[in-house]
Amino acid sequence: MQIDLIRHAKVDLESSQKIDASALREWVKAYDTDPIIKTNLPPQETLKAIKNAQIILTSSLRRTHDTADLLSVEISEQSALFDEVALPSVDIPFLKLRPKSWLILLKVLLIFGIGKRDNSLKASKKQAQKATDHLLSLAQTYDHIALIGHGGMNYLIGKALQKRGWRREGRVSHENLGVTRYVK
Repeated sequence: MQIDLIRHAKVDLESSQKIDASALREWVKAYDTDPIIKTNLPPQETLKAIKNAQIILTSSLRRTHDTADLLSVEISEQSALFDEVALPSVDIPFLKLRPKSWLILLKVLLIFGIGKRDNSLKASKKQAQKATDHLLSLAQTYDHIALIGHGGMNYLIGKALQKRGWRREGRVSHENLGVTRYVK
């Protein structure tokens, strides 16, 4: 059995400007709704993984649906279970960072439990456990599953799969359109 966790394609959104925390909230909303960059070609490993999968899953967010279109595959199922890890909301008006730096900072804060209760790492891990349960129930029917998801959630799902006896083949891919493979 094999489960391939694929990170979505890169989103076509300006990310080089420094912004404050309030502007980051708007940037994240745009990140969730803006289209992907369709000129980036997927790696051969990703094309092979998606071609061989018996079932294709995505999150409920646009960038995963657009990625499925880019890969020319039909989505079998989409679910909010696979949506990206929620970020804590912070109000630091004097600090301006590039969006990618903000995301790193917020993920570190999330690890330390800072943020709204529903956005905690504990809640995201619980979501990942439910997503993993769903993947494992599908693995009883399908030998090869591909999930087009998100970096943070794919990472948590991968950890949950390993705790349940699945073995990662190769390294974890954090790249857009990268594949992380788990086998049993």
